[in-house]
Amino acid sequence: MKIIYCHHANRKKGNPPGSNDDITNLGKQDAKLIAKLLKNVNVKNKISAVYTSPFLRCHKTATIINKYVNAPIILDERLNEKDYLGKEDWVDCQNRIKSALIDILKKHDNSETIVVVTSGVNIASFINLAYGIEASQNAPYLGVSMCCPILFNIDKDKINLN
Repeated sequence: MKIIYCHHANRKKGNPPGSNDDITNLGKQDAKLIAKLLKNVNVKNKISAVYTSPFLRCHKTATIINKYVNAPIILDERLNEKDYLGKEDWVDCQNRIKSALIDILKKHDNSETIVVVTSGVNIASFINLAYGIEASQNAPYLGVSMCCPILFNIDKDKINLN
């Protein structure tokens, strides 16, 4: 199965980031470029679904992408970024997102390609899932460029889906 992680497009700054942060005009342009790239992927291996955090910047990015790939958009609150106000620790965040990814894997077969639009630090959970790494307080907050797609090839038969 192919999961294309996509960081949301460039957001209007807010500190800490909020759920209603919009994307900039540059972000809209970048999302359109990524959408055109994914459209070419879609021709070869149809994208079955676009999953997204309901955060405004993620949902807008997913909507722009979907204008080119024409797949169902599915909102999942578990794909939200880490709660920076202290209500969630880093391990809980990684496990929450990994749980969402496992549920997504269960809904699709190994021949499918899906796109998941979420926030930058969430890449750790994708790496954890792909490489069988347990969530850790020591896992780095990895930086990912805005609107950056990263392809993960995941064999569901080699992943613990429980």
